[in-house]
Amino acid sequence: MTTTILIACAALAVLELDVVLIAQTMASRPLVVGAAFGAFMGKPEAGALFGVVFELLSLGDLPIGGNLTWSATIAAGTATVLAGAGTSFAPCFFGGIAAGIVHSRLEATERVHRALTGDALAHRAEAGGRALGRALGASIAAHAAMTFVVACAIVALVVPIDRLWWARAPAVIQAGSFLAVSSAPWIGLSGVTLWCLRRV
Repeated sequence: MTTTILIACAALAVLELDVVLIAQTMASRPLVVGAAFGAFMGKPEAGALFGVVFELLSLGDLPIGGNLTWSATIAAGTATVLAGAGTSFAPCFFGGIAAGIVHSRLEATERVHRALTGDALAHRAEAGGRALGRALGASIAAHAAMTFVVACAIVALVVPIDRLWWARAPAVIQAGSFLAVSSAPWIGLSGVTLWCLRRV
């Protein structure tokens, strides 16, 4: 199972590049990520559900320009990997959200660094394509590595919490978590509805 989790986290790191850095084919949308990783992890129903929920929660919050509230792609992928690891549903959901928020914060720091190194990249472009290609390749590889570490770290943190504590958590915490998780699709749907009404 550990090898499967590591492979899934590595695949998520590569697929997440599609969000902004590479092709932008929409293959990295939460709906697609949830379904694909659900099938890979042997939890197709959970993957599809997480994909739908995080898709609805993120439709009106695209990562354009400096808007990096959270990464729904990482949230859907990480939550589905957690489900495949046998984690309870609510910890999967909150673990996914935590991964999405942590990833977006680190990506914001990355973007600041890229902005500061813009002049250096311009000089490399003038020097020749190979120098620029190496710099861009290193930047993309560093971003993928960051994504991989975030996903692995959240899984490594949430799985033991679920196994050692969640079943013994106070009933009020479990009930509140269930209410939050079951309300998430409706919250996402209402957000999409409001987003559409503002554009009518």
